[in-house]
Amino acid sequence: MSMLPRTRPKRPWFPWVRAGLTVAVLGGGAWGLMELGTRYFGLQKLTIEQVNVSGCRGERQAEIQALAEKLVLGKPLFWVDAEELRSRIEAKRWVRNLQIRKDPPDRLSLVVEERRPVLWLVRSNGVFLVSDDGILLDRVNQANLSPIPVVVDPASQTDQGLARLVSAARTLREKQAGFYDRVTEFRWSSKGPVAYIEGLPAPIYLSRQDVTKNVPNFQGLFVDRLSQRPDLARLRYVDLRWDEEVAVGEPEEAPASTKTPR
Repeated sequence: MSMLPRTRPKRPWFPWVRAGLTVAVLGGGAWGLMELGTRYFGLQKLTIEQVNVSGCRGERQAEIQALAEKLVLGKPLFWVDAEELRSRIEAKRWVRNLQIRKDPPDRLSLVVEERRPVLWLVRSNGVFLVSDDGILLDRVNQANLSPIPVVVDPASQTDQGLARLVSAARTLREKQAGFYDRVTEFRWSSKGPVAYIEGLPAPIYLSRQDVTKNVPNFQGLFVDRLSQRPDLARLRYVDLRWDEEVAVGEPEEAPASTKTPR
């Protein structure tokens, strides 16, 4: 008579059940130890009870503070959904970047990097700030009022023209801050970027390839000679696009009078 095999049937689900039970036991033990430590030994739970916001001030800081506290207060410090918090905050137009730091036992620190306005954009529906990476920000108001160049000319407000002016303004601010601070208006023309400064009605033509070209030469020339000229208001242009040379458009001669003397 043949004997029946004594091998047990395979159970492919058994290792998963065993792993699940192990995780549950370890998690329950850890939770129990934390509860004991919190209740009897004065240990603090690793939950978020405080949010610190830096890098911005005023209404913007209050806005981020309120949003962050709504999303994370009372949540586990190391299990909080940081990506959701990041996406919600970086959705603000004025926020360029956000750094999130977890500071045990109960604090979350947020460092906000703001976009910096580089131009005012004057349109029929209002005046807006434009950031140095080309993002249209808030309307200009008393809280964000700052003396930066404006773009008023409608022909300069096309997407391409405005992008080029933003790039020019950003470069001047980084490399020729003294000149940038004096600029009151920017325009884009067929010759490239055009700047206007206080005290000089004539347009200043800047190089399309290198917007800082001859700017230091112009600064010295303006202080030493141009600002002293009695006919300063009649200069036709200042051209900085030439190599090592500042070209000045002299005033046109006044037309001769056609009146017959009495």
